[in-house]
Amino acid sequence: MNNFNTKTKEIKEGEFIKNLLQIKDKNITIEETHREIIKNNQKYFVFKGTLTYKPKKCECCGCLNKGYTVVKNGFNELTRINLLKISGIPAYLELRKQRFKCKTCNKKFVATTSFVDKYCSISKNVKFSIMSDLADTLSFKQIAKMNNVSVNTVIRTLYKCKSHVDILNYNTLPEYLCFDELKFTKDSKNGMSFIFLDALTHEIIDIVDGRTEYILNNYFSRFSKEARSNVKAICIDIYTPYMKLIRNKFPNAEIVIDRFHIIQNVNRELNRTRVKLMNIYKKQKGINYTLLKNNWKLILEDESNVTHGRFFFNRSFRSLVTRRDILDYLLGLDCIFKASYERVQDIRYAIRYRNELEFKELIEKSTIDLSDGVSKAINTMRKDKEYMLNSVRYSISNGSLEGINNKIKVLKRVSYGYNSFYNFRLRILVVSRLFVSEYKNNISFKGVLKNAKQHCIA
Repeated sequence: MNNFNTKTKEIKEGEFIKNLLQIKDKNITIEETHREIIKNNQKYFVFKGTLTYKPKKCECCGCLNKGYTVVKNGFNELTRINLLKISGIPAYLELRKQRFKCKTCNKKFVATTSFVDKYCSISKNVKFSIMSDLADTLSFKQIAKMNNVSVNTVIRTLYKCKSHVDILNYNTLPEYLCFDELKFTKDSKNGMSFIFLDALTHEIIDIVDGRTEYILNNYFSRFSKEARSNVKAICIDIYTPYMKLIRNKFPNAEIVIDRFHIIQNVNRELNRTRVKLMNIYKKQKGINYTLLKNNWKLILEDESNVTHGRFFFNRSFRSLVTRRDILDYLLGLDCIFKASYERVQDIRYAIRYRNELEFKELIEKSTIDLSDGVSKAINTMRKDKEYMLNSVRYSISNGSLEGINNKIKVLKRVSYGYNSFYNFRLRILVVSRLFVSEYKNNISFKGVLKNAKQHCIA
């Protein structure tokens, strides 16, 4: 027995097919029968429909249709319209469009519909599906195959979004920014491109062809002085041209060196110190070379995670040891290596817990007992001490930008590379602005997003 109160509505087969094809135009009627054809070993569904209505006025002269001044004048030839796939099978609509004749101007015109653009054979539903696929990490060729269109159609759909993702207002900038660079396309200037985003919302603002100081100075000159003065802090990696750019173009902005790059720099030099020590023992007998080579991760790991917790058998020691035992043994091989390790761990600890005073002391402290590489890294930090200290004063970082760069690399890889900087830049901006997570959208941007989608489809 059915326990649910359900209301059923009988739908004619033609109306059912119309709903299935997502055709909302009431002026289009669909025939109840359809046919299946096979072309080049590919199966297709073909539907037939008619577009007709009583026009309100002449589209040529604008004369109102009163007293049958505009009359029907037969039909145009069948227009084959590309539809969305049905169960993975391509589908077409053979649409007959009513032709009208105006008795006033003696001109003829054809009926139009909101389902498909004038002089176009691809439905708007297909165009929106292409836009949705452009937001995923898919190549143009894959998107074209999924929507039964050509690659050029996909690129044209992408171009229609340009005016809605490009910067139109150069009078505003977010208060907190992130700067970075990445290898973009073969035709990029200097082989690298510049990307920057809002540090709070993680929205890409723009991508610039080239990262030299001259190029970036010219680019940011487009923004008004008030917009640039509104920026409070900018997070960058350790790259001198960015520092000069910020000092010249952003008078009120604090330079924040990304915490990840600080730790990466000292870790890299510590690892080089380990390699140098390891090579000393390379031609000597004993276990020192093997231990230094195999336990490189242990040296770079956070010291607080290396404990006496679990014993395991080590072939070099031929006994049960803990990870802490191995670390203590390695640090005991060389006093310079041990001092360098301890300084790097202290720097990491100060950055993790945002201890500005301790971080400052570690930067200013003498490096005479450290390895050349670690000393060089700390001297670099000392040179830009205030920028380094800002990394613990401000909570912003380039982590979100590094994640976006990784997604860009994935998109580039699945597409087997991009030859055009223009196309790749536009693709990334469409992904980041037209289809973004809901938490990233503010109220005003939602309105822009809605209008942009409607215009892109049109």
